[in-house]
Amino acid sequence: MKSTENNREIDALVSLMDEPNDDIYTEVRKKIISHGTQAIPVLEEAWLHTFNAPHSQRLENTIEEIKFHKTVGDIFDWLDNPMTHPTEFIHIISAYLNEHYQTETQQKWINMIYRDTWLELNESLTALEKVNVMNHVFYKVYKLNNFLPDQNQFEGFFFDFLQHNKKGNALLLGLLYLTIAQKLKLPLSGINLPNQFVLAYLDREEPAVKINKKNLKQEDILFYINPSNLGALFTQKEITGYLKHIGVERKKEHYLPCNRKELCIRFLEEIYDGLITENRSIKAQYIQSLIQILNQTPDETGSSLS
Repeated sequence: MKSTENNREIDALVSLMDEPNDDIYTEVRKKIISHGTQAIPVLEEAWLHTFNAPHSQRLENTIEEIKFHKTVGDIFDWLDNPMTHPTEFIHIISAYLNEHYQTETQQKWINMIYRDTWLELNESLTALEKVNVMNHVFYKVYKLNNFLPDQNQFEGFFFDFLQHNKKGNALLLGLLYLTIAQKLKLPLSGINLPNQFVLAYLDREEPAVKINKKNLKQEDILFYINPSNLGALFTQKEITGYLKHIGVERKKEHYLPCNRKELCIRFLEEIYDGLITENRSIKAQYIQSLIQILNQTPDETGSSLS
């Protein structure tokens, strides 16, 4: 009964979206947005049957605002649950940017990679051997690779493109690699380097999500992995050399894992740049707003390791 009443209220409110009085329109819009995604079908139906440009724009803007609020809520749910994985966050953003994105289909593909890797692993393997297994599945079996720097296409941020074209950008590959490792209970975590995203293999038995970042030291890292270079291994010395090469002052954070919020913001910043390049200014503005919201959240939000 309550659902029926809500639908009637939404219908009534949407019928007022062409209200000429701005104050009344603003109040009507707020009430519609408060109904969340339940209002979207009604708004879309109204949009299909209007030939008034200002009215049509009001409807479009309201639909976009509702989708944005849902996305914000979903991301904070993800941040608040340290047992979720980076790929789940990417699904949220992908579905927001592309209404045709098929989350379940892409998750099935990710689960296949996880299954095929799990079948090759056993407890007797060393850390190095486990990484070699992951690299074999990623780069030999599934033939995944990254774009060259001048090929960093916007599509490279999405799993459906990666699945069908075997290429993605360095950050997407790194987050997929990180997710598979975490699902396999391997102690990997992300390192948020300037212009680069790599992984650290921790010398700890517990999962990365259960480790307090404040207690981590550089000695807690066995080695680093570069998922965008066929899973090549390297040491802290190479990070130091890289930072010197690009003229960036060394900081502790360049050698230690980032937390979930930092990872989230890094991905969104790269998405924002891609949207600007693609001339999708409206979505870019919303992504920028999301970055600002995350930057203003308390430190404990998404504070567990990535």
